[in-house]
Amino acid sequence: MATPISPKIRVVLSIDFDAVSGWLGTGAHPDNNLADYSSGFFAAHVGVPRLLRLFAKHGIASHVTWFVPGHSAESFPEAMAAIVASGAEVACHGYAHEDAAKLSPEQERDVIVRCVEVLQQAGAPRPSGWRAPLYSVREGTLELLEELGFEYGGFVLLYASDFGLLFL
Repeated sequence: MATPISPKIRVVLSIDFDAVSGWLGTGAHPDNNLADYSSGFFAAHVGVPRLLRLFAKHGIASHVTWFVPGHSAESFPEAMAAIVASGAEVACHGYAHEDAAKLSPEQERDVIVRCVEVLQQAGAPRPSGWRAPLYSVREGTLELLEELGFEYGGFVLLYASDFGLLFL
């Protein structure tokens, strides 16, 4: 009897390091309180180190993509340095978790360019990926990302099938 062939499974592991940026951008609301912001500080000071240890333990730290808002990189430089040192891919995720649908084309460009600059200043290689906060994109977002040299956008939901990856 022939040995059964196991199907290959591909897993994409990515982390959104929003920290407090989500509460400043798309999550800003008059009812936000200290508990909301403290969860962002917890993410930076406890969550990031825990995840990095877990990924290192399993030998996958350099195979993870961290989508980082510029605000998180600036506000938590130790966490950002540890992410960069892990060898992981660092990709853009806005500056302060802005909703692109509410931005002008010029504002969207400024946000993307600022995020690239901040991540590079934090020691990351020039990001090749962009994940739109809230998966929110404008009609011109794809053209803008292409113009700015991005290789992929992590904001379109995909699923695997016998025919490969399909866009939803």
